[in-house]
Order: sequence, then C-alpha cells, then structure tokens
Amino acid sequence: MFGGRRITIPSKSRRAIRFSGVSAARHLRRTVFLAFLTVVVSCNGSNPGTTTATTSSSTTVTPSSSPPVTDSGEDSPLDTRLDWLADAFTAGEISESDYQAAFTADFIQAVTYEEFVAVLAQLGAAQEWSVGEFENRDGLSGTALLLSDSGESLRAIMTLETVAPYRIAGLLVQPGEPPTLDEPPADFGEAAARLDELGELELAVMEVKEGECVPVFEFGDGEPMPVGSAIKLYVLGAVADESTRGDLPWDSEIPITDEHRSIPTGVLQDEEVGATFTLREMAETMIAFSDNTATDHLIALVGRDRVEDALADYGMENPSLNVPFMDTMELSALKIGPAAGLATQWLEADEAGRRQILAQLSDIRPSDLPVAEFTEPVSPDRIEWFATPADMCRALARLYDQGEPLTQILTINPGLPDEEGDFAAIAFKGGSEPGLVAMNWLVELPDGRRFVISGSVVNPEENFDQLEATLLFGAVRDLVADQ
Repeated sequence: MFGGRRITIPSKSRRAIRFSGVSAARHLRRTVFLAFLTVVVSCNGSNPGTTTATTSSSTTVTPSSSPPVTDSGEDSPLDTRLDWLADAFTAGEISESDYQAAFTADFIQAVTYEEFVAVLAQLGAAQEWSVGEFENRDGLSGTALLLSDSGESLRAIMTLETVAPYRIAGLLVQPGEPPTLDEPPADFGEAAARLDELGELELAVMEVKEGECVPVFEFGDGEPMPVGSAIKLYVLGAVADESTRGDLPWDSEIPITDEHRSIPTGVLQDEEVGATFTLREMAETMIAFSDNTATDHLIALVGRDRVEDALADYGMENPSLNVPFMDTMELSALKIGPAAGLATQWLEADEAGRRQILAQLSDIRPSDLPVAEFTEPVSPDRIEWFATPADMCRALARLYDQGEPLTQILTINPGLPDEEGDFAAIAFKGGSEPGLVAMNWLVELPDGRRFVISGSVVNPEENFDQLEATLLFGAVRDLVADQ
C-alpha cells in the first residue's frame, strides 16, 4: 500500500534480480512488469491492492518429481518441462523434492524453494493450466503460452541445461495479455471526465521546455493533491544530493534494521537484520517496487531534515504541507493500528505538535499494524503526502536531467507497458491506497520532446475501481504520443 500497487514477489530481492541470468537493471524491469500485471490480472478489475486467488472445482494435479525427457518431437525436453510447469501451476504447489529435481543447482541457489512456491501460488491460482502455442523456440530454450481453463494466459520463457536430465536453468513468467480498457478515451478531456466520476481529480499534461513545465491540458484547480508513494521522488532527490556532495557514494552499503522496517509494498521488509544493500540498490527498489522499507531506511540515512529540504529544492511550491516529513511507517501508523487514535490530533496540530506525535510512533513495528484489514479509505484526502501536478512535473524533470544513475532508476518500471513503442524513454512513479490513485510519468518522444503526465483521483468515501483509474491515467499518457 502507499505504492504504485501492491507487488508480491520473492523476498531477498538481490536473489530475484539474479535468477534470470540477465543484468540486474534489466531483470528488475522485467520483474516489476511481471509482478504488477500479475496482481492486476488476478484481481479481474477489482482493487489491485490485494492479490486474489481464483477458485475452481477442477481436480488438483500433482506434477511428477522427475519428468521423463527425450530428444525430439512433442516429448522433447522443452515440451516436457513446460508440461510439468503447467501441471505445477494447476496444483498451485510442489514439494521440495519436485523443485530440486526440476531446476538446476544454480537456479535453486538464486531462488529458494520457499520463494518459488510463493510465486507459484500467486500465478497458478488453482486453475487448470496447459501449454499452448510457442511464440519462439530454439533447441532447449523458448517462449510458450500457458492457457488456463478460465481463459487466462501466461507467457513462460524457459531455458534448460544442455545435458540430461535437462533441468530448468532459467525461467521468467509474464502475463500473456496486459489489462486494457474496453473503450479507451478518445482525448484528454474524455479521460479526465471518466476519472472525475471516480472521485476528486487533479490532472495535468505538461511539456518540459528548458526545465519549465508548460501546461498542455489541465483538469481541476491545480491545488495540492494527495500523491501517495509518488512522494518518494523527493526522497530520491535528497539521496541524489547527498551522493553529489560526495557524502554518500552510490555503492555505500546499507544494512537492514528492524528500526526502519516497514509494511509492504516492496520486498526488503522480508530481509533479515544485517542484510546489506548498496545505496543504488535501495534507491532502485524504492522507485521500481515502491519499497517502503527501502524508503524508510533512506530517510533515516540522509535525515528527515534533508528530505524536507529536498521538497523545496525540487520545486515544491508549498513544502509546509509535508513538514514534518512522515516516513511510510509513520503514515501507516496514523491510519491503522495502535496510533490511529492520534489522527485527529495530527490534523489539528501545528508543525511542532506533529513532530511530537511522530516521536510517539517510534516504537511501532509492522507486526503492530492490521495491514490485511486496510481495505477501505482512511482519510486519503487529509492524512497523506501532498503536491500539485506542477510540483510533480518539476521534481521529475529535475531528477531526470541529472542523468545516470537517476535516469536508469526512474525508468526501470514504466508503470504500464508501452505496447505501441511510442516513447523513447518512460520515467514513472505512482502511489495508491484505498480511495486514492496517483500517477506520474515523464515521457520522452522519439523527437526528443519531453512531457509530464501527473494526476491524482481521491475518494475518501469509497474505494473505487483502482484498475480503471490506473488504465485511464495510462490512456492519458499514451495520448501524449499524438502531440
């Protein structure tokens, strides 16, 4: 929560980054795409903040622990392993001995049995799965569609070891088809009107010219809007400034502590105390996975005051709306759990009073918060982080203009896939919680022009269809290609 959307992936993110055998940045990008779309598709249009399992009356099939392999025909090693994977999806689980028999030692070292089963349970969802057509194949590697009896599809990219027993050496599973709107809006105005039906909307499309944000389309009054985890762009700015000053190199090692562990979204909340990640890895995880634990570690590392300075440094017109700057656990504690009774005091307090309230939250831990019960709006319009569309445009533009590594960090996760290949680059950071969806993109067209799309729709009374809101914001982004 408080992120682009909840993502359920294996813990120990560096292991997850390695398992496909490609570079960390490339795999992270593909993993985010997989995790985001998996959650959205499984929700069938409901709130994508929660992963749901589909029930089926079909008989559970248990995959064999060591499928036979032959050299050619329909029983080739690749076909046989894909059939086994489809059976595993149907079962929704496999034994540890099955796992060890099916995958190479290197794969098992990179992705533990527990991690794989967690993903298997999410992707399979107890449906009947079978292998469909191949999109491509080359000996012991290929890409095939897996089809369920409920009409869903997954794309399995598999590579086998080159000698018998031809175990699986690499595996990436993606949704077969991304979610789409049945009737995409024809223009910015139609998209805004449909978003405005969901809640109170602020939306702007701005062209970035010589560092300035020039409005192309606006809806709303341009006032500060709740932005959720998009506020993490300012944390990134504070971190980048510390690195530029030479005080905090990007390869600095940061250990995980219980003191700064937060609730999902993210992956680092499952790491053991003492596990270390570089500053760049934490920044990547904060932006691409909207990782709350990474965020809170980075805020603690640079200091709350540095983040508060970054609000103004990166172009926010009214930083006082976010001072004192809450970390993700503090915001969560004010909404749910034992500190929720302080919410009214928070709303009535001045800056000094709010700092005193935050001091009272220091001992609250993730286990104290009933996260699973947070399914309805809790003051998404009042207890939040706030910025205007123009603020978000200036922040994105100033971060992007700094070049590497910030451009790479910002473009790992495009938010939604660029199906038509309209953009030369896509930087993204979104935010959501029940009753709120905020989306922010900086896109670069092939001719070099840059645009920012920034919007927030909030409804404190109703948890609206977040998938619809996300796709409508995405439609606005894609319409920019016609400018």
